[in-house]
Amino acid sequence: MKIIKISEAESCADGNIGYDIYFDKNTDQNFIDYLSKLGKIKIDNTFDIPYFKIIVKGYYTLKGSLGQNFLRMIVPESIFKQIFDEFEKYISNYQNK
Repeated sequence: MKIIKISEAESCADGNIGYDIYFDKNTDQNFIDYLSKLGKIKIDNTFDIPYFKIIVKGYYTLKGSLGQNFLRMIVPESIFKQIFDEFEKYISNYQNK
């Protein structure tokens, strides 16, 4: 799994900003399980495509759907660069598995 594109989301509130992070492959359950090690995960299976939300308390929230090639990161704008660099390293460790 590689990050291929990052784009700023249309709108977010409370001093936070959203970024859509695109991958070269669609998310699968193994990848979501790997991401869930970052924080608390909530999964909503009531939709045709399961939706997940991972809360990394005090840092950021990830939101996405199983089988999609992107997820949204909600993060305080002031620390996005630091958080994203750490996230990118975490994703690169998944690539090496």
